[in-house]
Amino acid sequence: MKQHILSSLALATALLCAAAPAAAGVVVTFTPSTQHANIGETLSVDVSIAGLGAEILSAFDLNFIYDGSVIGQNYRSVVGNSALQQLGGAYGVDPIWIFDSIALGNWGIQAVALADDATVATEQADAFLLARFQFSADANGTSLFTLGPDLDFQRNFVGLDSQSLDVTVHGACLAVGTGACTVPEPAGYGLLGLALLGAGVPGALRRRRGARPTV
Repeated sequence: MKQHILSSLALATALLCAAAPAAAGVVVTFTPSTQHANIGETLSVDVSIAGLGAEILSAFDLNFIYDGSVIGQNYRSVVGNSALQQLGGAYGVDPIWIFDSIALGNWGIQAVALADDATVATEQADAFLLARFQFSADANGTSLFTLGPDLDFQRNFVGLDSQSLDVTVHGACLAVGTGACTVPEPAGYGLLGLALLGAGVPGALRRRRGARPTV
């Protein structure tokens, strides 16, 4: 009985922690966080990173996930000029940038700075735009737009000494036509946090702590 009570308390604590605002640190935001468009219109989302502080962003391996039955069928685009500049273009060392997936519903981007860490640390801003995405609004419904859960291959941010960064990743809700974005109750955020944590555990266990994304 005592063990059951302790387990229940631990679960309640986890839910409260997941529902609470994230502590200061490296954060990736999707702006706006909610958006509505009519069928035939265009949706636009800015994805930014902030809070690097003493760290840098030297590479990343990201997969942006969305519902291709609702958005992006007729048109989708991404512009990453700001990230290209921050990873070396602005100081004369162009980074590697490739799309490793352009499938409907899954947009994969990899980038690696070719400048050394010291140079990147001196020149890179604490916060900057990673990419601007645009999608056609194609069908009634709602799509979550965020990063995949795998910490190695879908949301891997690399900092100093080729070490993976701990990053809080937000997302956006994109509604089309009769679709609507609803804001979950705090408990809902907690359950979502636990679900994402569970999805990310296998990737964390085999995390490549000493490697940059393969490009």
